[in-house]
Amino acid sequence: MNSRRPADTPFKQQRLNAWQPILTPTWVIGTFLIIGLIFIPIGLSLLSQSDSVVEYTKQYDGAGTDASFSSCQITATNDGYDNSKTCTVSFTVTEKMEKPVYVYYELTNFYQNHRKYVKSLSFKQLRGETVAASDLTDCSPLDSITKDVSGISTKFTLNPCGLVANSLFNDVISVTTSQTMDETGIAWDSDVNEKFDNPEDFKSATCTCDSSATGGCANAEFCGTAGDGAYSCGTDGVQYKDPSTNICYAYQYPDDDTVQYLYESYPMTVGPQEGVKNEHFIVWMRTAGLPKFRKLYGIIDEDLAVGDTVDFQVQPNFNVMGFSGTKSLVISTVSWFGGKNPFLGQSYIVVGAICIAAALIFGVKHMVRPRKLGDTRYLVWKEA
Repeated sequence: MNSRRPADTPFKQQRLNAWQPILTPTWVIGTFLIIGLIFIPIGLSLLSQSDSVVEYTKQYDGAGTDASFSSCQITATNDGYDNSKTCTVSFTVTEKMEKPVYVYYELTNFYQNHRKYVKSLSFKQLRGETVAASDLTDCSPLDSITKDVSGISTKFTLNPCGLVANSLFNDVISVTTSQTMDETGIAWDSDVNEKFDNPEDFKSATCTCDSSATGGCANAEFCGTAGDGAYSCGTDGVQYKDPSTNICYAYQYPDDDTVQYLYESYPMTVGPQEGVKNEHFIVWMRTAGLPKFRKLYGIIDEDLAVGDTVDFQVQPNFNVMGFSGTKSLVISTVSWFGGKNPFLGQSYIVVGAICIAAALIFGVKHMVRPRKLGDTRYLVWKEA
């Protein structure tokens, strides 16, 4: 009969050699001292790097906004994109800012980390894959929208769907002084190349602008007849002139009569020739972990000297009053470890100081009243 006793090996009989640290006073004092001597220099270095960052912030909407920004404040989402409502946010540089200078927008009291909010999207749809309406349940109730078309109530599938995509920050920000702000290269390359793509049958290309400069293509050979797979250059709104570059495009989206695409939901923010490849949209889709957060809007690739003024024209479309939030514009340089963050360096210094203080206290205690190791007088025996 086979025995169920484990084999007589060090592993199975639990006879393996083991090392158990003995926390003697010398070890404890030395460990605290080493940690303190390592953490304090790291904290000082991080604090120095943080102090080297030059940063300016101005709130332009929300509770407590300065009265000078009254033209920036809106009490409802600007769905109509009234471009007559604009305001100016101005910064005067008091300390030299070396390039690149990063431009951020900052929101407060906006919980992008809410579980339902984070789940409300379709990764397949964002990658350009065809997704049945029945598979968009995570996006509900923002999986579709009903619009009036020629007096008929018509249901359109949202592409992209969900709370994240359809709460896009859509204030339009531009520099009106001599500096140039680049709005490309602000998203992660992995996101741009791997996570976001337009539908499979989407097409877009540049074309020659017509002489009226109202948008649209002058070269008729670019246009094709219906059904031949070429770009449509008719009167159905598929011709587009980018207002920031004055470049004209022809584009084609599949199922445009039953689907509302991103450029139709946010026409002032997203151009139809780019769709979900728009980098402002991609930056927004990487959700923040805290209710107060910043997201990169653009980069000024030139030094700003003391006394320079940078003016931003803002077209406010994003309403923060509904959730008691605020909007701010931030310009900042960065150090080798990122933006201004004194808390990290201060934390290292505080932890290091506590460890050194503990080492000194234990050291004095050990010198004044040393304790014999293994003293049986300190053992408490359980009485039967």
